[in-house]
Amino acid sequence: MKWKKILLPVLGAAILVPGMATNVLADEHSPTETTGVELRATLDSLLSEHYALAVDSMMKIYDEDEAAEAAIAALDANAADMEPVIASVYGEEGGAAFVEIFDKHNTGTDDYAEAVKNGDDAMKEEALDEIQSFVDDMGAFLGTATEGNLPEDGATAALREHEDFVQNTFDLYVEGDYVAAYTSYLDGFTQIFGAGGAISGAIATQFPDQFSDPNTPAGDFRSTVNRIAAEHFALAQLSMTKGYTGSDDFDFADWAQDQNTEEFRAALATVYGEEASNEFVQLWNNQHISVQGDLVIAVAADDQAAADEATNTLTSTFATDLGTFLNTATEDRMPLDDTIAGVTAHETSVIDTFQQYVSGDYTTSYETYRSGYAIMFDIGKGLSGAVVDQFPEKFENTSPEKMPATGLGGTANQSNTMVLWITLSMMILLAAGTITYRQTKNQQ
Repeated sequence: MKWKKILLPVLGAAILVPGMATNVLADEHSPTETTGVELRATLDSLLSEHYALAVDSMMKIYDEDEAAEAAIAALDANAADMEPVIASVYGEEGGAAFVEIFDKHNTGTDDYAEAVKNGDDAMKEEALDEIQSFVDDMGAFLGTATEGNLPEDGATAALREHEDFVQNTFDLYVEGDYVAAYTSYLDGFTQIFGAGGAISGAIATQFPDQFSDPNTPAGDFRSTVNRIAAEHFALAQLSMTKGYTGSDDFDFADWAQDQNTEEFRAALATVYGEEASNEFVQLWNNQHISVQGDLVIAVAADDQAAADEATNTLTSTFATDLGTFLNTATEDRMPLDDTIAGVTAHETSVIDTFQQYVSGDYTTSYETYRSGYAIMFDIGKGLSGAVVDQFPEKFENTSPEKMPATGLGGTANQSNTMVLWITLSMMILLAAGTITYRQTKNQQ
């Protein structure tokens, strides 16, 4: 199988939402904004959104949630958005071939959830066969299209691992083993981010005149920040809706977010000490988490006044306080007004996605979800650019310019810029809308 290789000098399907990042270090010479890093960020966004929507749609199908159809439509829209990205590298024929193969995964995923719900073993086996067909065909596509820079065997193995994470998360959810289900979810989210680095690295090696190396220390850093932010957004939406509906796994979706909170508390302690990390937790719990908990409780109780008050606190008071914090922490590298606007946009997307779900406007809710998900990558771009500019010595690329791709789990030249990851992890967690309330909807 062959595909045309018509490459555009700049990625032709940028998905980052205008906002904070466009006003912060929008400099073509920034190591977090090179052609290779932008390609990697675009792939990270689309592939990780696919993962989050796949798990979400399967849960909703099984639970017979009225939003299931809209969730499936959002998953399909995500796949459609991948076509112009692949076409910008491998031409229209390549883009169409990619999406045709990818659609097998979405169809198989939906059919698997439906089969499990109905106890239809024959349909379940057909779905699994369809998913395996996707793994084999996509592995062959990637190996051929990249001319072996992404080896077919490695791609196929990593794709199989991705499918196992999706399936295992769902199966454990169905079994009611929620700790294991959400542990699998978190592991799978991390794994899918390796795909962006591997695929973009293979493309950059294949077309070095068009794309710079995406897997530099600065590129790794931006990808890590994006993962933290995106994972948070996806978990927040799961937690909010499950809290509102009184789902059995609500406390465990909440637990998954608590794992992130504790991870970043410990990270903050590594950089600033225990006292600072404890101050962070107090600020986070008292001034942000409790207010979002108040919002969901108010909506469940149909208390519009309380809901309006919580919304105003999040989009005004908290956004201003956090924007000021980020502006100060980055020593004015994140302009105050633009940063406040970025945090406000994030908070608004979280609130609107939830409110639209509650009102039954599921199509709009998932449209807002997708916009809000992209905003997290915009925030990641701005934050990572500011920190790399602030601590340039931490992101010097001492590795060879190109290393061979080793599969979708990552590339051989990924660096361990952990101290700076920790610093930015703390800041992005402050910016996020984690929900760790203990709200349950009144039962009818």
